[in-house]
Amino acid sequence: MTRKDINLFCISAEIIGVSMIIAGLGNQLDNNETDTLTPSAMRSALHGVQVHLERIADDLDHIESKGEKKGAGK
Repeated sequence: MTRKDINLFCISAEIIGVSMIIAGLGNQLDNNETDTLTPSAMRSALHGVQVHLERIADDLDHIESKGEKKGAGK
């Protein structure tokens, strides 16, 4: 397994984690749920998802730029 494969695996796991967080936040809209987040906690959770997605995007850009550098040397 190459370093790129490992990075893509880790990023895939992170995306799945973000998806689960979003699903959990979506449960906050269910009228049958008794435990809901305060607006402040919801804002913090959404900020955490935003930061996480930005880091994933940066990681993907980094992987892509490393691939372009390798291709330039051929």
